Formats: sequence, C-alpha cells, structure tokens
Amino acid sequence: MKEIAHLEAPSQTLKFQRKQTLYLNGDPAQSVYRVRDGLIRITRMTPEGRTLTVRHLMPGDFFGEEAFINSQREEIAEALTQAQIEAIDPQRINHTDLIKITRSLSQQMQRLMDYEYHLQTGDLRQRVTRYLLKLADTPLGAINDEGFMVIAATHELLAEGTASTRESVSKIITELRAEGLIESGYRSIVLLRPSELAELAEGF
Repeated sequence: MKEIAHLEAPSQTLKFQRKQTLYLNGDPAQSVYRVRDGLIRITRMTPEGRTLTVRHLMPGDFFGEEAFINSQREEIAEALTQAQIEAIDPQRINHTDLIKITRSLSQQMQRLMDYEYHLQTGDLRQRVTRYLLKLADTPLGAINDEGFMVIAATHELLAEGTASTRESVSKIITELRAEGLIESGYRSIVLLRPSELAELAEGF
C-alpha cells in the first residue's frame, strides 16, 4: 500500500460508503481533500445528461483543488469503494504541504493524459479492455482464490469510463466472455487471460 505523506496542516477524517457522493457540481468549495483509503471517482455531466468519468483518485491523491480559489465545485466526487478522506482547510496549508499537493496534482495530470489517450484511441473493444486493465490496478481489483484478477465493476461504470453506452459495453463484455477472455457476474469481471487482453488493448 502506498505510504501517505505527513501533512503539517490539521485535517478531519471523513468516512464514505460505496456509491456515496462527496460533493456535487455547484457545491461550495471549502476544503481540499486527500484520499486515505479507497477509490474515488470524479465525474462530469454532459449537456445530454450522461455521466462521464474524468479521473480516478487513489490513496495519497489530493483533490478538490477549487478550494484554493474560493470557487464552487465544477465536478462530482463519488466513492467507488468504502473510503476514508481527509478534509483540509486551504487557509491552514503551509508551503511544505503545498509542494506535496502540487506534486500529487502533477502526477494526476500525467495519469489524466494517459486516460485521455485511452479514450481517444482504438475502437470500443480496445477501450473497454484497456479500462478493465486500468481498473485492475486500483482498489476495485483483487485476486480471487483461483489466482485470477477480479474487478468490482458494473457495465454502467465501464460505459461511463469509456465514453460509451451501457448497451454497447454489455455487447463487448458478452463477446469477451464468449471468447474465454473473461468471466462476468453481478458487479464483477474476472480476467481469465490477461496477457491476451493486454494485446487486445494495444490493438494486436
């Protein structure tokens, strides 16, 4: 597990359940947050009312940076797993803490660029496969008793993470299952042949 750097600024630890919303678009931005444990998803709504995943936040990641400019929230933050979050008053963050936050946001920017590449290259089959492999490296992924990677994800989550529709994703999942690359059940997908999935994700 990633070691969480010490902050000099005082913080309050908040606990959230899976699917619980931390804040909504338009809420006052009064605190900067850091993930202590769990997986947080940042989303935006399209003009058509669709939910699009913008970024994922893992232990050690800071978010809610709008609070530095006394702004309103521009996005929606949701817990994808049980999570512990630190709430930090931006007025009490010193120079040392600010460097840590800046470093975290820079790392997230790199991940965001990788995520944009994932969204904009390849067909939906590649994007879904690539997203599954990405989720395997988050708290949504775990090894089962048979030694396979299991991802706690719904078709809806995969659709929101690949800028697609639930129906289109369900068709891809059915194809991958028929080819013996995965198994799928209620809110879970088992990666049976990860090396072949990795090749598929890269277009081979």
